Amino acid sequence: MKAPVPTYRVQYEPSRGSWMLTGPVGPKGYLSYVTARDAVSYARRDARNTGGKVEVFDQQGQLYRKICIEADGFAESAFVLPSV
Repeated sequence: MKAPVPTYRVQYEPSRGSWMLTGPVGPKGYLSYVTARDAVSYARRDARNTGGKVEVFDQQGQLYRKICIEADGFAESAFVLPSV
């Protein structure tokens, strides 16, 4: 049985004036970004090994887009050199 994939949420936080990325990130479970694009980019990089879902909300709090990220089986082995 597969473990559930992590879910990342990108939403605007008006009180901080920034975009918040919540999920399995940072020591407190969230990171703050100037743009939503930067937050989504980080979530994509973070999820490349295990896969995941990114839910992006607009500034009014409406769901804008869902992005499914498939795990890259070669991500961890990309830096392993073959033995001779």
